[in-house]
Amino acid sequence: MRSVAIVLLESFPLLSLSLVTEPLRLANRESVAPIFLWRCLTQDGASVRSSSGFQVAADAALDGGRDDAVVLLSSYRAEAVAGPGLHAWLRVRAAKGALMGCVDTGGLIFAAAGLLTKEAAAVHHEIVAAYGETGRGAFLIDRLFAFSPSRCSSAGGVATLDMTLALIAHFSSAGLARRVAEILNYQPLESERAQGRFGQDWSLPRVDRSLARAVEVMIATLSSPVPLELVAREASLPPWRLRRLFLKHLKQPPGAYYLEMRLEKARALLHNAHASVTEIAGLCGFDSLESFSRAYKRRYGLPPSQDRD
Repeated sequence: MRSVAIVLLESFPLLSLSLVTEPLRLANRESVAPIFLWRCLTQDGASVRSSSGFQVAADAALDGGRDDAVVLLSSYRAEAVAGPGLHAWLRVRAAKGALMGCVDTGGLIFAAAGLLTKEAAAVHHEIVAAYGETGRGAFLIDRLFAFSPSRCSSAGGVATLDMTLALIAHFSSAGLARRVAEILNYQPLESERAQGRFGQDWSLPRVDRSLARAVEVMIATLSSPVPLELVAREASLPPWRLRRLFLKHLKQPPGAYYLEMRLEKARALLHNAHASVTEIAGLCGFDSLESFSRAYKRRYGLPPSQDRD
């Protein structure tokens, strides 16, 4: 049997836990003999609370067990809830040849542990946007999931199911993975749809390629916003046409959409990074702390200094 260690950090996503364990359970059911054995580990062996408030008991603390795969589930404040021994434990598991997987914000912990020197990890699109200019973005990719024989990752949400199906195919067969997907009434992602766009619906180019290009320009310049005239020029559009497309398809004028993406990036950094509020303001293209605080409070109802937890 293949042993899978599922590591739960405080505020882990409960949906992701189900999207790992249920496909494994069904793979066992559909096989002549059970293939997978899994256990839930926490850093100290105590129960942990999910992001939705459910308390989940652990089978054990981090130990020296020889697992075939490790899947790390984390969400909010990933780096803050990762204890000092976790990085070393992950490195030992990788050195012993385990397939190392992470979900949602887990790529940040994998990067800190030095596990992403050769392969990047798929993470939630808010994290890709937030860490793009911090020097750590090279370890992160804007994909819904990624899989190789040594590393697997998911941006979180339903994409975790695709990662688990790839894990089943790796340790058993593609036919079994397809059968599990069929039982779950799920259509697995095609390879071209695995590529995501942080802050942007990946179907946008099908709506209007010029609009998609304009949003791409905005995403690339969140830390140093450019005039909307330049955005329009890069998208080969007159400014009036740019505004009309945004109002029609995104229900906002381009300036408001641009600002909202910068504020979403700021909120992701506030919730997941250790940078100061002033540093975050600069990373999100605000030339003063005062203007950042005003815009943030107007959008989220409280100043950024009070929205860190």
